[in-house]
Amino acid sequence: MCSGALPSEACRLSAAQKGIWFAQQLAGELPITIAQYVEVFGELDIDLLEATSRVAAREFGSGFLRLVDHDGELYQLVDDSSDSGIRRIDFRAEDDPSVVAQQWMRSEFSAPIDLLHDALAVSAILRVGDRHYYWYSRVHHIALDGYGAMTLMQRIAELYTAAAAGVEAPPLRVLDLAQIVEIDAAYRNSDRFEADRRYWAERTSGLPEPASLAGRSAPVEAHPRVASAALSHDVASMLDSVATKHNSSAATVLVAALAGFLCRMTGRSDIVLSLPVSARTTAPLRRSGGMVANVVPLQLEVGADVTIGTLIHSAQLELTGALRRQRYRREDICRDLGTDISRNRSFGPTLNIMPADREIRLGPHLGRLHVLTSGLVDDLFVNIYPSVGGTTTHIDFQANPSLYDDDVLKCHHDRLLSFLDRFLSADAGSRVGDIDLLDADERRNLLDRTGGPEH
Repeated sequence: MCSGALPSEACRLSAAQKGIWFAQQLAGELPITIAQYVEVFGELDIDLLEATSRVAAREFGSGFLRLVDHDGELYQLVDDSSDSGIRRIDFRAEDDPSVVAQQWMRSEFSAPIDLLHDALAVSAILRVGDRHYYWYSRVHHIALDGYGAMTLMQRIAELYTAAAAGVEAPPLRVLDLAQIVEIDAAYRNSDRFEADRRYWAERTSGLPEPASLAGRSAPVEAHPRVASAALSHDVASMLDSVATKHNSSAATVLVAALAGFLCRMTGRSDIVLSLPVSARTTAPLRRSGGMVANVVPLQLEVGADVTIGTLIHSAQLELTGALRRQRYRREDICRDLGTDISRNRSFGPTLNIMPADREIRLGPHLGRLHVLTSGLVDDLFVNIYPSVGGTTTHIDFQANPSLYDDDVLKCHHDRLLSFLDRFLSADAGSRVGDIDLLDADERRNLLDRTGGPEH
């Protein structure tokens, strides 16, 4: 606790930050962090990267954020006196430098963090080859959300590229942290806040218990199990075609397909997904740092008799309504419902639409962004990486290892991809209940045991 005078530049926390603070108390020693790295081949000027990182961190404020407990109330301020620069670690002497570097990153982003005393943001350059680097960054969610972390990394890359070319980078007009808090407070005292509250109260009335492929719950984990694959070009082409046919988007079609899959797998007709949203509804907010992100529920009535066309239409309406009211916080929704937020950490399986552009240019080098974690996983995250630059849409499962082992997770992931293929191939008037869940081997095995399709 700060016993002296509170620095004049300190400001209170936003509602989003208070939500993260509370969530961190519930999570104990498991830190709620965002961690990512850019893989770069070529010679990096690490001194230049460090200098431009420092400039961007000051611009955004979040890179040098410090929390202060003053008379029992939390405040935040930008304090670059604790700047320790970019850590530099050379793994080239290891038998498998990349594996050891990956292990180091996993250990770093999952280590406990004292929010009042430890650095909330850390950067490192891990050298895994003569011309092969991992540019690693980790920040606690209370300082920066995933959208802000990506924006900050892109700004550092922009400054680095300009400096390497000997030109001035364009100026960046960002909101400082105090302005972000003021915008949040103004919203919470507005008619729009009340209208959003009424919308979510109506939409979440009678919200069911979260559906789960595991059928049980377990404590959250920092290191999820992962199953990952890109869609085939044929499936990716069908996804685009179905989205166009329904005057919709690939994200909407994927929401509908995932809801249909969960309906068939769990026998539930009331499917609720958790949807992470940026909650950055203005251009100035989208340019800035801070913790603004939110999670809202998407509730879909599926049922075996619902047609694919109807389900896609319902998903479009649900997404549109949720995005228009994405600033109303998850914590407020749970409070309004009288839900114990410490017991239910999510509304259901999480569908996370990741940033489309994962390429980061550092001078003459084009790096590839890899997201290590965007927070704690209580059950299942379905991460969608949209197609860009000739690549196809990529679908990752991140799952709580206490609920899913590797074989089970891979089986669920493979089954979703097969279901998606059939979902996209079917006519709009086809029923969700008619889409086959079994693969050829499973169906053959069942027929062998039962004696024929009539059974």
